[in-house]
Amino acid sequence: MSHTLTTKEQLVSSDNAARAMADAADATETTNAAVAAGTSGGFSRPETITPRLVGSIIATGLLTFIGILTETVMNVLFPELMAEFHVGTSTVQWLTTGYLLMVALTVPLSSYLKRKCTLRSQFVAASVLCIAGAAVALLAVNFPMLLAARLLQGIGTGVAMPLMINIIVEQSPRSRVGVLMGVGNVLIGTAPALGPTFGGFVSTFLSWRYVFVIVLPLLALSLVVGLVSIRQSAPLEDAHLNPLHMLCIVVGFVSLIIALDRGGAAVTALASGADGAGGADGSGAAGSLALAIVLVVVGAAALVAFALMSRRSFSPMIRLGVLRSVSFRWHLLAYMLFQGTTISFGYLLPNLAQLGFGSTVMAAGLVILPGALIGALLAPVGGAMLDRFGPARPICVATAVALLGVALMATLVDGSSSLPQLAVFYVVYMLGFPMAFSNIMTSGLSDLPDELTADGNALFSTFQQLAGAAGTTTMSVILAIAQSGANVGEIGSAGYRAATVEGAHHAFLVLLAVVVIVACSLVRAFLYRRGHRLVRH
Repeated sequence: MSHTLTTKEQLVSSDNAARAMADAADATETTNAAVAAGTSGGFSRPETITPRLVGSIIATGLLTFIGILTETVMNVLFPELMAEFHVGTSTVQWLTTGYLLMVALTVPLSSYLKRKCTLRSQFVAASVLCIAGAAVALLAVNFPMLLAARLLQGIGTGVAMPLMINIIVEQSPRSRVGVLMGVGNVLIGTAPALGPTFGGFVSTFLSWRYVFVIVLPLLALSLVVGLVSIRQSAPLEDAHLNPLHMLCIVVGFVSLIIALDRGGAAVTALASGADGAGGADGSGAAGSLALAIVLVVVGAAALVAFALMSRRSFSPMIRLGVLRSVSFRWHLLAYMLFQGTTISFGYLLPNLAQLGFGSTVMAAGLVILPGALIGALLAPVGGAMLDRFGPARPICVATAVALLGVALMATLVDGSSSLPQLAVFYVVYMLGFPMAFSNIMTSGLSDLPDELTADGNALFSTFQQLAGAAGTTTMSVILAIAQSGANVGEIGSAGYRAATVEGAHHAFLVLLAVVVIVACSLVRAFLYRRGHRLVRH
Protein backbone atom coordinates (compact mmCIF):
# COMPACT_ATOMS: atom_id res chain seq x y z
CA MET A 1 0.00 0.00 0.00
CA SER A 2 2.68 2.43 -0.82
CA HIS A 3 2.12 6.12 -1.30
CA THR A 4 5.76 6.86 -0.78
CA LEU A 5 7.49 7.00 -4.13
CA THR A 6 6.09 10.21 -5.60
CA THR A 7 3.14 12.52 -5.53
CA LYS A 8 3.13 13.11 -9.26
CA GLU A 9 -0.31 12.21 -10.52
CA GLN A 10 0.86 10.34 -13.58
CA LEU A 11 2.71 7.86 -11.37
CA VAL A 12 -0.12 7.07 -9.00
CA SER A 13 -1.46 4.37 -11.29
CA SER A 14 1.88 2.55 -11.33
CA ASP A 15 1.98 2.49 -7.54
CA ASN A 16 -1.39 0.82 -7.31
CA ALA A 17 -1.73 -1.24 -10.48
CA ALA A 18 0.65 -3.79 -9.02
CA ARG A 19 -1.85 -4.67 -6.33
CA ALA A 20 -4.34 -5.71 -8.97
CA MET A 21 -2.10 -8.67 -9.58
CA ALA A 22 -2.81 -9.73 -6.05
CA ASP A 23 -6.48 -10.04 -6.87
CA ALA A 24 -5.78 -11.64 -10.18
CA ALA A 25 -3.57 -14.24 -8.59
CA ASP A 26 -6.07 -14.71 -5.78
CA ALA A 27 -8.77 -15.64 -8.26
CA THR A 28 -6.58 -17.20 -10.91
CA GLU A 29 -4.40 -19.48 -8.88
CA THR A 30 -7.02 -20.63 -6.40
CA THR A 31 -8.83 -22.23 -9.30
CA ASN A 32 -5.96 -24.71 -9.45
CA ALA A 33 -6.17 -25.53 -5.78
CA ALA A 34 -8.06 -28.77 -5.64
CA VAL A 35 -6.76 -31.25 -8.16
CA ALA A 36 -6.31 -33.81 -5.45
CA ALA A 37 -9.49 -33.02 -3.55
CA GLY A 38 -12.54 -35.18 -3.92
CA THR A 39 -16.19 -34.28 -3.89
CA SER A 40 -17.50 -33.72 -0.42
CA GLY A 41 -20.53 -35.20 1.16
CA GLY A 42 -20.55 -38.39 -0.89
CA PHE A 43 -21.79 -36.80 -4.11
CA SER A 44 -20.40 -38.53 -7.18
CA ARG A 45 -18.54 -36.64 -9.86
CA PRO A 46 -19.88 -36.54 -13.40
CA GLU A 47 -17.94 -38.45 -16.03
CA THR A 48 -18.12 -35.74 -18.68
CA ILE A 49 -17.96 -31.96 -18.82
CA THR A 50 -21.53 -30.71 -18.94
CA PRO A 51 -22.75 -27.43 -20.47
CA ARG A 52 -23.96 -26.36 -17.02
CA LEU A 53 -20.48 -26.84 -15.61
CA VAL A 54 -18.95 -24.77 -18.41
CA GLY A 55 -21.54 -22.07 -17.85
CA SER A 56 -20.86 -22.05 -14.12
CA ILE A 57 -17.14 -21.61 -14.64
CA ILE A 58 -17.64 -18.88 -17.24
CA ALA A 59 -20.11 -17.00 -15.02
CA THR A 60 -17.93 -17.03 -11.91
CA GLY A 61 -14.79 -16.38 -13.95
CA LEU A 62 -16.35 -13.41 -15.75
CA LEU A 63 -17.57 -11.90 -12.48
CA THR A 64 -14.12 -12.01 -10.93
CA PHE A 65 -12.47 -10.93 -14.18
CA ILE A 66 -14.56 -7.76 -14.24
CA GLY A 67 -13.77 -7.04 -10.60
CA ILE A 68 -10.04 -7.24 -11.21
CA LEU A 69 -10.27 -5.37 -14.52
CA THR A 70 -12.11 -2.40 -13.02
CA GLU A 71 -9.56 -2.18 -10.21
CA THR A 72 -6.69 -1.97 -12.69
CA VAL A 73 -8.56 0.50 -14.87
CA MET A 74 -9.36 2.77 -11.92
CA ASN A 75 -5.68 2.88 -11.02
CA VAL A 76 -4.89 4.22 -14.48
CA LEU A 77 -7.66 6.82 -14.18
CA PHE A 78 -6.51 8.27 -10.84
CA PRO A 79 -5.19 11.57 -12.31
CA GLU A 80 -8.53 12.23 -14.02
CA LEU A 81 -10.44 11.39 -10.83
CA MET A 82 -8.21 13.67 -8.76
CA ALA A 83 -8.97 16.56 -11.08
CA GLU A 84 -12.74 15.97 -11.22
CA PHE A 85 -13.33 15.42 -7.50
CA HIS A 86 -10.63 17.84 -6.30
CA VAL A 87 -8.85 15.32 -4.07
CA GLY A 88 -5.17 14.67 -3.51
CA THR A 89 -2.98 11.64 -3.99
CA SER A 90 -3.40 10.32 -0.46
CA THR A 91 -7.19 10.54 -0.75
CA VAL A 92 -7.67 9.04 -4.20
CA GLN A 93 -5.49 6.09 -3.19
CA TRP A 94 -8.34 4.91 -0.97
CA LEU A 95 -10.22 3.80 -4.07
CA THR A 96 -7.66 1.01 -4.24
CA THR A 97 -6.78 0.73 -0.55
CA GLY A 98 -10.43 0.46 0.48
CA TYR A 99 -11.24 -1.95 -2.32
CA LEU A 100 -8.37 -4.27 -1.45
CA LEU A 101 -9.19 -4.03 2.23
CA MET A 102 -12.74 -5.23 1.56
CA VAL A 103 -11.39 -8.10 -0.51
CA ALA A 104 -8.93 -9.03 2.24
CA LEU A 105 -11.67 -8.99 4.87
CA THR A 106 -14.12 -11.02 2.78
CA VAL A 107 -11.82 -13.76 1.50
CA PRO A 108 -11.29 -15.37 4.96
CA LEU A 109 -15.05 -15.93 5.08
CA SER A 110 -14.88 -18.26 2.07
CA SER A 111 -14.58 -21.43 4.15
CA TYR A 112 -17.57 -20.47 6.30
CA LEU A 113 -19.62 -19.43 3.26
CA LYS A 114 -18.89 -22.71 1.50
CA ARG A 115 -20.22 -24.67 4.47
CA LYS A 116 -23.19 -22.39 5.19
CA CYS A 117 -24.45 -21.01 1.86
CA THR A 118 -25.22 -22.55 -1.50
CA LEU A 119 -23.00 -21.80 -4.46
CA ARG A 120 -25.85 -20.02 -6.22
CA SER A 121 -26.66 -17.78 -3.26
CA GLN A 122 -23.01 -16.77 -2.96
CA PHE A 123 -22.89 -16.01 -6.66
CA VAL A 124 -26.09 -13.96 -6.60
CA ALA A 125 -24.87 -11.96 -3.60
CA ALA A 126 -21.53 -11.26 -5.27
CA SER A 127 -23.23 -10.29 -8.53
CA VAL A 128 -25.70 -7.94 -6.84
CA LEU A 129 -22.91 -6.23 -4.91
CA CYS A 130 -20.78 -5.79 -8.04
CA ILE A 131 -23.71 -4.53 -10.13
CA ALA A 132 -24.80 -2.14 -7.38
CA GLY A 133 -21.24 -0.88 -7.00
CA ALA A 134 -20.88 -0.31 -10.74
CA ALA A 135 -24.21 1.54 -10.90
CA VAL A 136 -23.34 3.77 -7.94
CA ALA A 137 -19.92 4.52 -9.43
CA LEU A 138 -21.51 5.44 -12.76
CA LEU A 139 -23.79 7.94 -11.02
CA ALA A 140 -21.25 9.21 -8.46
CA VAL A 141 -21.40 12.97 -7.96
CA ASN A 142 -18.68 13.17 -5.30
CA PHE A 143 -15.69 11.21 -4.06
CA PRO A 144 -17.35 9.57 -1.01
CA MET A 145 -20.04 8.17 -3.30
CA LEU A 146 -17.43 6.72 -5.64
CA LEU A 147 -15.50 5.28 -2.69
CA ALA A 148 -18.66 3.61 -1.36
CA ALA A 149 -19.19 2.07 -4.78
CA ARG A 150 -15.67 0.66 -4.81
CA LEU A 151 -16.16 -0.80 -1.32
CA LEU A 152 -19.30 -2.60 -2.51
CA GLN A 153 -17.39 -3.99 -5.47
CA GLY A 154 -14.56 -5.10 -3.20
CA ILE A 155 -16.95 -7.13 -1.05
CA GLY A 156 -18.53 -8.65 -4.14
CA THR A 157 -15.18 -9.60 -5.62
CA GLY A 158 -14.07 -11.08 -2.30
CA VAL A 159 -17.13 -13.32 -2.28
CA ALA A 160 -16.74 -14.24 -5.95
CA MET A 161 -13.08 -15.22 -5.87
CA PRO A 162 -13.39 -18.64 -4.17
CA LEU A 163 -16.50 -19.68 -6.10
CA MET A 164 -14.80 -21.11 -9.15
CA ILE A 165 -12.59 -23.48 -7.18
CA ASN A 166 -15.57 -24.78 -5.22
CA ILE A 167 -17.49 -25.47 -8.41
CA ILE A 168 -14.55 -27.19 -10.09
CA VAL A 169 -13.73 -29.27 -7.00
CA GLU A 170 -17.25 -30.54 -6.59
CA GLN A 171 -18.49 -30.91 -10.16
CA SER A 172 -15.56 -31.62 -12.51
CA PRO A 173 -14.63 -35.07 -13.83
CA ARG A 174 -11.39 -36.12 -12.16
CA SER A 175 -9.72 -36.70 -15.52
CA ARG A 176 -10.50 -33.17 -16.72
CA VAL A 177 -9.79 -31.10 -13.63
CA GLY A 178 -6.50 -29.77 -15.03
CA VAL A 179 -8.15 -28.62 -18.24
CA LEU A 180 -10.92 -26.80 -16.40
CA MET A 181 -8.44 -25.19 -14.04
CA GLY A 182 -6.64 -23.90 -17.11
CA VAL A 183 -9.85 -22.44 -18.50
CA GLY A 184 -10.39 -20.61 -15.24
CA ASN A 185 -6.85 -19.29 -15.29
CA VAL A 186 -7.21 -17.94 -18.83
CA LEU A 187 -10.45 -16.17 -17.89
CA ILE A 188 -8.96 -14.51 -14.82
CA GLY A 189 -5.27 -14.19 -15.64
CA THR A 190 -5.77 -11.80 -18.55
CA ALA A 191 -7.50 -9.14 -16.40
CA PRO A 192 -4.37 -7.39 -15.05
CA ALA A 193 -2.80 -7.50 -18.51
CA LEU A 194 -5.77 -5.93 -20.27
CA GLY A 195 -6.63 -3.45 -17.51
CA PRO A 196 -3.92 -0.83 -18.16
CA THR A 197 -4.54 -0.93 -21.91
CA PHE A 198 -8.29 -0.61 -21.46
CA GLY A 199 -7.79 2.15 -18.91
CA GLY A 200 -5.44 4.03 -21.21
CA PHE A 201 -7.98 3.83 -24.02
CA VAL A 202 -10.78 5.11 -21.81
CA SER A 203 -8.58 7.88 -20.41
CA THR A 204 -7.62 9.02 -23.91
CA PHE A 205 -10.95 8.85 -25.74
CA LEU A 206 -13.78 8.61 -23.18
CA SER A 207 -14.86 9.70 -19.72
CA TRP A 208 -13.98 7.43 -16.79
CA ARG A 209 -17.70 6.73 -16.31
CA TYR A 210 -17.71 4.71 -19.52
CA VAL A 211 -15.77 2.01 -17.69
CA PHE A 212 -18.93 1.20 -15.77
CA VAL A 213 -21.16 1.73 -18.80
CA ILE A 214 -19.19 -1.04 -20.49
CA VAL A 215 -18.98 -3.49 -17.58
CA LEU A 216 -22.60 -3.26 -16.39
CA PRO A 217 -24.00 -5.31 -19.32
CA LEU A 218 -21.23 -7.87 -18.81
CA LEU A 219 -22.09 -8.16 -15.13
CA ALA A 220 -25.75 -8.65 -16.03
CA LEU A 221 -24.79 -11.33 -18.56
CA SER A 222 -22.68 -13.10 -15.94
CA LEU A 223 -25.61 -13.06 -13.52
CA VAL A 224 -27.99 -14.58 -16.08
CA VAL A 225 -25.53 -17.32 -17.08
CA GLY A 226 -24.83 -18.13 -13.45
CA LEU A 227 -28.50 -18.34 -12.52
CA VAL A 228 -29.09 -20.79 -15.36
CA SER A 229 -25.95 -22.87 -14.81
CA ILE A 230 -24.85 -22.96 -11.17
CA ARG A 231 -26.22 -25.83 -9.11
CA GLN A 232 -25.44 -27.23 -5.69
CA SER A 233 -23.70 -30.62 -5.56
CA ALA A 234 -22.55 -30.86 -1.94
CA PRO A 235 -24.52 -30.70 1.31
CA LEU A 236 -24.39 -27.67 3.56
CA GLU A 237 -23.30 -27.75 7.19
CA ASP A 238 -24.66 -26.17 10.34
CA ALA A 239 -21.81 -23.66 10.46
CA HIS A 240 -21.88 -20.63 12.73
CA LEU A 241 -20.01 -17.33 12.53
CA ASN A 242 -18.70 -15.99 15.82
CA PRO A 243 -18.82 -12.16 15.79
CA LEU A 244 -15.67 -12.02 17.93
CA HIS A 245 -13.79 -14.06 15.32
CA MET A 246 -14.83 -11.63 12.60
CA LEU A 247 -13.94 -8.65 14.78
CA CYS A 248 -10.43 -10.03 15.31
CA ILE A 249 -10.02 -10.56 11.57
CA VAL A 250 -11.19 -7.01 10.82
CA VAL A 251 -8.95 -5.43 13.46
CA GLY A 252 -6.00 -7.61 12.46
CA PHE A 253 -6.07 -6.97 8.74
CA VAL A 254 -7.06 -3.32 8.90
CA SER A 255 -4.22 -2.68 11.35
CA LEU A 256 -1.60 -4.58 9.35
CA ILE A 257 -2.53 -3.08 5.98
CA ILE A 258 -2.57 0.48 7.33
CA ALA A 259 0.68 -0.23 9.20
CA LEU A 260 2.33 -1.24 5.93
CA ASP A 261 1.11 1.95 4.31
CA ARG A 262 2.16 4.30 7.11
CA GLY A 263 5.40 2.48 7.81
CA GLY A 264 6.48 2.67 4.19
CA ALA A 265 5.67 6.38 4.06
CA ALA A 266 7.58 7.01 7.29
CA VAL A 267 10.71 5.13 6.24
CA THR A 268 10.77 6.98 2.92
CA ALA A 269 10.32 10.36 4.60
CA LEU A 270 13.08 9.62 7.11
CA ALA A 271 15.43 8.52 4.34
CA SER A 272 14.81 11.77 2.47
CA GLY A 273 15.37 13.86 5.59
CA ALA A 274 11.74 14.91 5.85
CA ASP A 275 11.26 13.86 9.47
CA GLY A 276 9.54 17.02 10.35
CA ALA A 277 7.31 17.09 7.35
CA GLY A 278 3.70 16.63 8.11
CA GLY A 279 1.63 14.00 6.41
CA ALA A 280 -1.96 14.25 5.38
CA ASP A 281 -2.96 13.98 9.03
CA GLY A 282 -0.41 16.53 10.22
CA SER A 283 1.94 14.04 11.80
CA GLY A 284 5.58 13.79 10.93
CA ALA A 285 7.52 10.80 9.68
CA ALA A 286 8.52 9.78 13.19
CA GLY A 287 4.91 9.85 14.29
CA SER A 288 3.88 7.76 11.29
CA LEU A 289 6.55 5.20 12.09
CA ALA A 290 5.41 5.01 15.71
CA LEU A 291 1.82 4.60 14.56
CA ALA A 292 2.86 1.80 12.20
CA ILE A 293 4.62 -0.05 15.03
CA VAL A 294 1.57 0.27 17.28
CA LEU A 295 -0.70 -0.97 14.49
CA VAL A 296 1.55 -3.98 13.85
CA VAL A 297 1.34 -4.90 17.54
CA VAL A 298 -2.44 -4.43 17.57
CA GLY A 299 -2.88 -6.40 14.34
CA ALA A 300 -0.67 -9.26 15.50
CA ALA A 301 -2.47 -9.41 18.85
CA ALA A 302 -5.85 -9.52 17.12
CA LEU A 303 -4.77 -12.37 14.84
CA VAL A 304 -3.28 -14.31 17.77
CA ALA A 305 -6.56 -13.86 19.62
CA PHE A 306 -8.39 -15.14 16.54
CA ALA A 307 -6.15 -18.22 16.42
CA LEU A 308 -6.67 -18.97 20.11
CA MET A 309 -10.44 -18.58 19.86
CA SER A 310 -10.54 -20.72 16.72
CA ARG A 311 -8.82 -23.58 18.52
CA ARG A 312 -11.55 -23.56 21.17
CA SER A 313 -14.47 -22.98 18.81
CA PHE A 314 -16.88 -25.72 17.79
CA SER A 315 -17.41 -24.01 14.41
CA PRO A 316 -14.42 -21.76 13.62
CA MET A 317 -14.45 -19.37 10.69
CA ILE A 318 -11.21 -20.96 9.45
CA ARG A 319 -10.12 -24.33 10.83
CA LEU A 320 -6.48 -23.65 11.62
CA GLY A 321 -5.73 -27.32 12.14
CA VAL A 322 -4.52 -27.27 8.52
CA LEU A 323 -1.30 -25.67 9.80
CA ARG A 324 -0.37 -28.90 11.57
CA SER A 325 0.75 -30.24 8.19
CA VAL A 326 4.46 -29.49 7.76
CA SER A 327 4.33 -29.78 3.98
CA PHE A 328 1.31 -27.48 3.83
CA ARG A 329 3.14 -24.83 5.85
CA TRP A 330 6.16 -24.86 3.51
CA HIS A 331 3.86 -24.63 0.48
CA LEU A 332 2.03 -21.72 2.10
CA LEU A 333 5.31 -19.87 2.71
CA ALA A 334 6.48 -20.44 -0.87
CA TYR A 335 3.12 -19.37 -2.25
CA MET A 336 3.08 -16.15 -0.22
CA LEU A 337 6.66 -15.18 -1.14
CA PHE A 338 6.12 -16.00 -4.82
CA GLN A 339 3.01 -13.83 -4.82
CA GLY A 340 4.86 -10.96 -3.17
CA THR A 341 7.60 -11.23 -5.79
CA THR A 342 5.22 -10.98 -8.72
CA ILE A 343 3.30 -8.08 -7.19
CA SER A 344 6.64 -6.38 -6.58
CA PHE A 345 7.53 -6.69 -10.26
CA GLY A 346 4.15 -5.21 -11.17
CA TYR A 347 5.09 -2.12 -9.19
CA LEU A 348 8.83 -2.02 -9.83
CA LEU A 349 9.01 -2.45 -13.61
CA PRO A 350 6.56 0.32 -14.62
CA ASN A 351 8.19 2.73 -12.17
CA LEU A 352 11.66 1.82 -13.43
CA ALA A 353 10.48 2.37 -17.00
CA GLN A 354 9.03 5.81 -16.19
CA LEU A 355 11.48 7.17 -13.63
CA GLY A 356 14.62 5.36 -14.74
CA PHE A 357 14.23 5.18 -18.52
CA GLY A 358 11.91 8.18 -19.04
CA SER A 359 9.10 6.32 -20.78
CA THR A 360 5.44 7.32 -20.91
CA VAL A 361 2.80 5.77 -18.65
CA MET A 362 1.39 3.75 -21.56
CA ALA A 363 4.81 2.44 -22.60
CA ALA A 364 5.58 1.52 -18.99
CA GLY A 365 2.38 -0.50 -18.79
CA LEU A 366 3.27 -2.33 -21.99
CA VAL A 367 6.48 -3.61 -20.37
CA ILE A 368 4.50 -6.10 -18.30
CA LEU A 369 1.76 -6.81 -20.86
CA PRO A 370 3.56 -9.59 -22.83
CA GLY A 371 4.62 -11.39 -19.68
CA ALA A 372 1.17 -11.12 -18.13
CA LEU A 373 -0.52 -12.51 -21.24
CA ILE A 374 1.99 -15.33 -21.55
CA GLY A 375 1.53 -16.14 -17.89
CA ALA A 376 -2.23 -16.41 -18.31
CA LEU A 377 -1.85 -18.74 -21.28
CA LEU A 378 0.76 -20.96 -19.61
CA ALA A 379 -1.25 -21.59 -16.45
CA PRO A 380 -3.27 -24.41 -18.09
CA VAL A 381 -0.01 -25.98 -19.25
CA GLY A 382 1.19 -26.06 -15.67
CA GLY A 383 -2.00 -27.77 -14.57
CA ALA A 384 -1.71 -30.37 -17.31
CA MET A 385 1.90 -31.09 -16.34
CA LEU A 386 0.88 -31.62 -12.73
CA ASP A 387 -1.85 -34.03 -13.81
CA ARG A 388 0.68 -36.03 -15.79
CA PHE A 389 3.90 -35.88 -13.75
CA GLY A 390 2.79 -34.98 -10.24
CA PRO A 391 3.70 -31.73 -8.47
CA ALA A 392 7.43 -31.98 -7.69
CA ARG A 393 9.02 -31.90 -11.14
CA PRO A 394 6.80 -29.28 -12.80
CA ILE A 395 6.96 -26.94 -9.81
CA CYS A 396 10.72 -27.24 -9.32
CA VAL A 397 11.55 -26.81 -13.02
CA ALA A 398 9.21 -23.84 -13.39
CA THR A 399 10.61 -22.22 -10.24
CA ALA A 400 14.11 -22.58 -11.67
CA VAL A 401 13.00 -20.78 -14.85
CA ALA A 402 11.45 -17.98 -12.80
CA LEU A 403 14.66 -17.75 -10.77
CA LEU A 404 16.59 -17.35 -14.02
CA GLY A 405 14.38 -14.43 -15.03
CA VAL A 406 14.99 -12.64 -11.73
CA ALA A 407 18.72 -13.32 -11.99
CA LEU A 408 18.80 -11.77 -15.47
CA MET A 409 17.18 -8.62 -14.15
CA ALA A 410 19.47 -8.47 -11.12
CA THR A 411 22.66 -8.84 -13.17
CA LEU A 412 21.99 -7.30 -16.59
CA VAL A 413 19.60 -4.38 -16.09
CA ASP A 414 21.41 -1.04 -15.83
CA GLY A 415 21.14 2.50 -17.10
CA SER A 416 21.89 1.41 -20.67
CA SER A 417 19.08 -1.16 -20.77
CA SER A 418 16.02 -0.71 -22.95
CA LEU A 419 12.33 -1.31 -22.39
CA PRO A 420 12.26 -4.32 -24.76
CA GLN A 421 15.12 -5.87 -22.81
CA LEU A 422 13.23 -5.35 -19.57
CA ALA A 423 10.10 -6.87 -21.12
CA VAL A 424 12.05 -9.92 -22.34
CA PHE A 425 13.51 -10.58 -18.90
CA TYR A 426 10.04 -10.34 -17.40
CA VAL A 427 8.76 -12.78 -20.01
CA VAL A 428 11.45 -15.25 -18.89
CA TYR A 429 10.24 -14.89 -15.33
CA MET A 430 6.63 -15.38 -16.44
CA LEU A 431 7.56 -18.51 -18.39
CA GLY A 432 8.20 -20.15 -15.03
CA PHE A 433 6.08 -18.34 -12.47
CA PRO A 434 2.54 -19.30 -13.59
CA MET A 435 3.39 -22.98 -14.07
CA ALA A 436 4.91 -23.12 -10.59
CA PHE A 437 2.58 -20.80 -8.73
CA SER A 438 -0.62 -22.27 -10.10
CA ASN A 439 0.43 -25.70 -8.82
CA ILE A 440 1.88 -24.76 -5.42
CA MET A 441 -1.56 -24.39 -3.88
CA THR A 442 -2.74 -27.58 -5.56
CA SER A 443 0.21 -29.47 -4.14
CA GLY A 444 -0.15 -27.92 -0.70
CA LEU A 445 -3.85 -28.70 -0.44
CA SER A 446 -3.23 -32.29 -1.44
CA ASP A 447 -1.72 -32.75 2.04
CA LEU A 448 -5.07 -31.91 3.63
CA PRO A 449 -8.17 -34.05 4.01
CA ASP A 450 -10.99 -33.12 1.67
CA GLU A 451 -13.08 -31.51 4.39
CA LEU A 452 -10.27 -29.02 5.17
CA THR A 453 -9.56 -27.98 1.58
CA ALA A 454 -11.72 -24.86 1.82
CA ASP A 455 -9.89 -23.80 4.99
CA GLY A 456 -6.50 -24.27 3.36
CA ASN A 457 -7.68 -22.32 0.34
CA ALA A 458 -8.85 -19.49 2.62
CA LEU A 459 -5.39 -19.30 4.23
CA PHE A 460 -3.64 -19.24 0.85
CA SER A 461 -5.91 -16.46 -0.38
CA THR A 462 -5.65 -14.46 2.84
CA PHE A 463 -1.86 -14.51 3.03
CA GLN A 464 -1.79 -13.64 -0.65
CA GLN A 465 -3.43 -10.30 0.09
CA LEU A 466 -0.84 -9.42 2.74
CA ALA A 467 2.02 -10.54 0.50
CA GLY A 468 0.90 -8.20 -2.26
CA ALA A 469 0.69 -5.21 0.07
CA ALA A 470 4.05 -5.99 1.66
CA GLY A 471 5.74 -6.47 -1.71
CA THR A 472 4.59 -3.15 -3.10
CA THR A 473 5.56 -1.27 0.05
CA THR A 474 9.01 -2.86 0.18
CA MET A 475 9.77 -2.00 -3.43
CA SER A 476 8.61 1.59 -3.03
CA VAL A 477 10.77 2.07 0.05
CA ILE A 478 13.87 0.68 -1.69
CA LEU A 479 13.36 2.97 -4.68
CA ALA A 480 12.57 6.00 -2.54
CA ILE A 481 15.69 5.56 -0.41
CA ALA A 482 17.83 5.49 -3.55
CA GLN A 483 16.04 8.54 -4.95
CA SER A 484 16.51 10.53 -1.74
CA GLY A 485 20.31 10.57 -1.91
CA ALA A 486 22.38 13.71 -2.19
CA ASN A 487 22.67 15.40 -5.60
CA VAL A 488 19.91 13.25 -7.09
CA GLY A 489 17.99 16.16 -8.54
CA GLU A 490 14.39 16.51 -9.61
CA ILE A 491 12.22 13.87 -11.25
CA GLY A 492 13.33 13.49 -14.87
CA SER A 493 16.88 14.65 -14.31
CA ALA A 494 19.84 12.45 -15.17
CA GLY A 495 20.73 12.05 -11.50
CA TYR A 496 17.20 11.00 -10.59
CA ARG A 497 17.11 8.44 -13.40
CA ALA A 498 20.46 7.00 -12.35
CA ALA A 499 19.31 6.79 -8.73
CA THR A 500 16.13 5.01 -9.79
CA VAL A 501 18.10 2.44 -11.78
CA GLU A 502 20.42 1.91 -8.82
CA GLY A 503 17.46 1.45 -6.48
CA ALA A 504 15.87 -1.00 -8.90
CA HIS A 505 19.11 -3.00 -8.95
CA HIS A 506 18.97 -3.36 -5.16
CA ALA A 507 15.29 -4.29 -5.40
CA PHE A 508 16.09 -6.99 -7.97
CA LEU A 509 18.69 -8.43 -5.60
CA VAL A 510 16.12 -8.56 -2.80
CA LEU A 511 13.64 -10.32 -5.08
CA LEU A 512 16.34 -12.75 -6.17
CA ALA A 513 16.92 -13.69 -2.53
CA VAL A 514 13.17 -14.09 -2.02
CA VAL A 515 12.81 -16.48 -4.97
CA VAL A 516 15.77 -18.49 -3.66
CA ILE A 517 13.85 -18.85 -0.39
CA VAL A 518 10.81 -19.94 -2.41
CA ALA A 519 12.87 -22.65 -4.10
CA CYS A 520 14.32 -23.84 -0.79
CA SER A 521 10.86 -23.95 0.80
CA LEU A 522 9.50 -26.07 -2.02
CA VAL A 523 12.44 -28.47 -1.88
CA ARG A 524 11.94 -28.76 1.87
CA ALA A 525 8.24 -29.50 1.40
CA PHE A 526 8.82 -32.21 -1.19
CA LEU A 527 11.64 -33.81 0.80
CA TYR A 528 9.47 -33.90 3.91
CA ARG A 529 6.58 -35.37 1.96
CA ARG A 530 8.78 -38.07 0.43
CA GLY A 531 10.35 -38.93 3.77
CA HIS A 532 6.96 -39.02 5.47
CA ARG A 533 5.58 -41.38 2.85
CA LEU A 534 8.62 -43.65 3.10
CA VAL A 535 8.16 -43.87 6.87
CA ARG A 536 4.49 -44.70 6.47
CA HIS A 537 5.28 -47.48 4.04
